[in-house]
Amino acid sequence: MTKTETTLLELLKSALFGINATFDKDVDWNEVLKEAEAQTVVALVYNTLPDDVKGTWLIPSTKNKAHFVRALYEQTNIVTLLHEANIPFVIIKGTAAAIYYPDPSVRTMGDIDILVPEEFFDDAFSLLEKNGYKFCRDYGDKRDYSFIKGGVTFELHRRYSDENHDIEPYLINGIKNAETLTVYESNFPALPKAENGLVLLDHIRHHLFGGLGLRQIIDFMMFVNSEPMGDRFEKEFLPLFNSAGLGTLAKVITKMCKKYFGLPIKAAWCDEQDDRTCDELLETVFNSGNFGRKNPYEYRPMQNLTMSVKKQGFFKTLQRAGVENCKAFQKHRFLRPFAWLYQLFRYFKRGVAALFRREKLLKDVSSGKQKADFYKRLGIK
Repeated sequence: MTKTETTLLELLKSALFGINATFDKDVDWNEVLKEAEAQTVVALVYNTLPDDVKGTWLIPSTKNKAHFVRALYEQTNIVTLLHEANIPFVIIKGTAAAIYYPDPSVRTMGDIDILVPEEFFDDAFSLLEKNGYKFCRDYGDKRDYSFIKGGVTFELHRRYSDENHDIEPYLINGIKNAETLTVYESNFPALPKAENGLVLLDHIRHHLFGGLGLRQIIDFMMFVNSEPMGDRFEKEFLPLFNSAGLGTLAKVITKMCKKYFGLPIKAAWCDEQDDRTCDELLETVFNSGNFGRKNPYEYRPMQNLTMSVKKQGFFKTLQRAGVENCKAFQKHRFLRPFAWLYQLFRYFKRGVAALFRREKLLKDVSSGKQKADFYKRLGIK
């Protein structure tokens, strides 16, 4: 790890677990700020900074907290709206993750994700449109649909699972047994704790390729930390994760967090995991940033393509990426059959650019295969 990365980990240990931070004298705090912004943890570590450093971090930290307040206000409004319409739903991620933090407001908020049962989705969609929520886009996979209101983005999910890993049966059952959580006197329905942890774990799996950052890791770590004795985790949560095919991933993440983040639990059930895999996972996180803000694959098209094709097939890779990378396909469904052609041209264009930069494309292909092998060690198909 670089000095910047070790410094950020020291800040996180102090902010989350009260562990005294130690810093080198020649730390470049501007670089640490850049890393913290890329990982969306500026507000989380702000109070643990040296006093003479806080000045340059104040504005981004304050903006983070201001957005949390605005998002929580808009979430409360939509919760009320859906409750009054008798539509069953749960909030996933977001505040359902922030609840485990020492101070929920320092957890950076993105979209507000709402999961409704399939049979209630059309009613929920119409309700939002009739009440001033502006529909923005979907990705053509009948999974989630974006709306905007009050400067906040809402993701309405008719299903949470992506095509690579189906955990929907667990979540549908979880909606039926939803619990009420409270953040700053704002109530919202959430999945039972075990299923809530499963979503946070699967969120890591979903973003492993090019989009996994510290925020997703910390969300799951704080969930694990919320059961300090470990008995419930081992007897109730871990069997669920194993059943969903994510047990090995849960163990690797937990061991990594004990090793590098100061997670203060014994958790002997994870100690047998390979140190090499833990180290590679942390390297992946630092190379990527939150949702791929430092995406190491952005200018390595062959590596990107090799990994995706190995995971989901050539045509599906092109089709999905084409929709994600072009707003016209998101907005106009009749154009979507041509998305794969657009993406094929895009890959070709980026590949030519890579050649001009004298990148070794064969090495990228090999690196993509190594990443696929890394997935296997994490227990990810």
